[in-house]
Amino acid sequence: MRRTPLLLLATLLGLAAAPFPQAPASASCAAPYLEITEPLVLERGADVVIEGRAFTEGCRDSMSCSAGFGCDDCEYDDPPPAPLEDVELRLVQGDRSWTLGITDAETAETDHQGWVTWSFDVPLAAEPGPARLVADHVQPVRIRVR
Repeated sequence: MRRTPLLLLATLLGLAAAPFPQAPASASCAAPYLEITEPLVLERGADVVIEGRAFTEGCRDSMSCSAGFGCDDCEYDDPPPAPLEDVELRLVQGDRSWTLGITDAETAETDHQGWVTWSFDVPLAAEPGPARLVADHVQPVRIRVR
């Protein structure tokens, strides 16, 4: 028998028996974010309301299920998410920063757990031009001050 077919057969059997690499796991819970749907322009001195979502610590994204004949029973392995406290929102412009508000996220007693709302006056000292809204645990959002 020739050596080439045996080598090919051994290689194919080895590949079939080798474990396949697993894709990295991904969580199904959303990270906190600011609820802004369009480019935002803030007028100096204007009263503004900014909302945020998913400001919780923890995530119930893993479940254990036991399957039995005719029924399934699933339970969360993770503790319930806890709303974050003292979430700060800042306006950042160059090397200057203004605290716009500090608030606690809503608790589990509401349908809006993890939602935050800041109501503030845009600082008059802010210069017209580009700026960022920065909240704890969130990617900064680019805005303009007018």
